[in-house]
Amino acid sequence: MSRVLLNDPPLAKADPVGAEAGEELQRRMLLLLGTYTTPEGRVDYAPLRVSGEFREVVECSRRLQRVDLSLISTRFARLAFWINVYNALVLHGIISLGVRRTVWEVWNFFGRVSYRIAGFTFSAEEIEHGILRGNRRRIIPPLRPFARRDPRLALAVGPVDPRIHFAITCGARSCPPVGVYRTAGIDAQLDLATRNFVNQEITLGSQGRIVCSKIFKWYRSDFDTTGGLAAFLLRYLDDGPVREAVAGGAASCQAFRPFRWGLQFRAATRATREPP
Repeated sequence: MSRVLLNDPPLAKADPVGAEAGEELQRRMLLLLGTYTTPEGRVDYAPLRVSGEFREVVECSRRLQRVDLSLISTRFARLAFWINVYNALVLHGIISLGVRRTVWEVWNFFGRVSYRIAGFTFSAEEIEHGILRGNRRRIIPPLRPFARRDPRLALAVGPVDPRIHFAITCGARSCPPVGVYRTAGIDAQLDLATRNFVNQEITLGSQGRIVCSKIFKWYRSDFDTTGGLAAFLLRYLDDGPVREAVAGGAASCQAFRPFRWGLQFRAATRATREPP
């Protein structure tokens, strides 16, 4: 099945824009979700999808076609831009494709939902694995998104910063919270997001085993750039039993809790039972 381009049709030529286009898009997307969130904390997707506010978000996403990637030259600017775009794209896909329970309702969701950006086309998985992970292999299939001669390969951010895993969301309940990332403050923002996720998701289970989110299983090799997973965890864990166990030499992430694929922003109405 073909790509689902969410920011078509093409725009007429206009002045180029930089990283602010991604920041503005993600800010508008989160504001939209907040506007249509019920007092019970669920999103009313039906009216949202046909709202004027959503049409404005779609129009904002079309501005990505005008991005001049040469204006996004520093590492922090590139991280902020692509994190914002990835998160907006996933949420845009959930809304546009009528997802109500889990992204697995749509075949190959991450490989198909796409944006046109600066003359290129990018799916969600191409942004995550091709750019933000420095063209590392996907989980399934275990292939690199960009071939050797793909011009998009020049955009890959390397070496991988494993903190990105705590800033991007696949739209599932077990994903980290989303926000708007800004070039000037992204280093501190990534540190805060990582610290919050690590201390919330890593616990001490039975027989003293360290229990982690499956994110640490799927992307364990990404932490090698920081000296390995144990060193990474010691940097971010607060004082307490888990940190003491890691510092004492306990194997990091000996067990993993089930990943909850139900929507992070749950629908206000449901025809069937939600997944866990």
